[in-house]
Amino acid sequence: MPDFDHLRDILEQFEPSSAVDVLLIAVAIFSTLRLLSGTRAMTQLRGALGIILVVVVLGRIFDLTVVNFIVEHSLTAALVAAAVIFQPELRRALDRLGRTGLGGWAKGGANRAVVDALVTAAGRMSREHHGGLFVIERGTGLQDVIDTGIPVDARVSPELLAGIFYPNSPLHDMAVVLRNERVVAAGCVLPLANELPAHERNLGTRHRAAIGITEQTDALSVVVSEETGEISVALAGRLTHVADERRLKAVLEWLLDPSNAGAMSRAEERERVAV
Repeated sequence: MPDFDHLRDILEQFEPSSAVDVLLIAVAIFSTLRLLSGTRAMTQLRGALGIILVVVVLGRIFDLTVVNFIVEHSLTAALVAAAVIFQPELRRALDRLGRTGLGGWAKGGANRAVVDALVTAAGRMSREHHGGLFVIERGTGLQDVIDTGIPVDARVSPELLAGIFYPNSPLHDMAVVLRNERVVAAGCVLPLANELPAHERNLGTRHRAAIGITEQTDALSVVVSEETGEISVALAGRLTHVADERRLKAVLEWLLDPSNAGAMSRAEERERVAV
């Protein structure tokens, strides 16, 4: 028989502050799961929870004194381990909380100027098999990346973008960072992708860098292959090949449209690029 007296005692202790407690915990859990959804961290989290569940169950069933002691006193160690294992996801979450808006991308005219210049330059470089890598700053500041390159601070234009990546030019090996309507810096060093799918492990350094910067920030990368002339767009750690200049323009216009800012999750943005 259920112990209704005990249940009544518990309910009597429930106060408005308890509801706030439950709500905050629920929001924290939901936000964490949403952040990890679709990432390798979700698989790691399931594995870790599975191991913990097995250990706890075995400890209770067989009354394992040492195992139970470790489980009961390992909360601090578990939190430290989680911070190490899920470091990229935690950094991305703090980055999202720290954003104050889209800054210079709030102007539709700036978007059009950048899109037109990028599409024209990428199309020309693709036909001539000149490799190139362009990174468009969005919500996350890229000043640490910009500091690794050579300051340019020039108004964006197809001629400037294509000229930077002309073969054997001093800056053609690295990346160009775009902010608002300007080319902020060239020759910038980008972080490489942490891990690639099996079908993309033959990618060169330029493509790995294009993916890597989008794994750590919300930046958008456009990369042109020197070997094949193929144009690709990287977003949220995923590289998608673009069929032609028309498709590239459509993708960039959508992703840089201020009216779409905040309307899509990173997963939805990736799907938009892949369509």
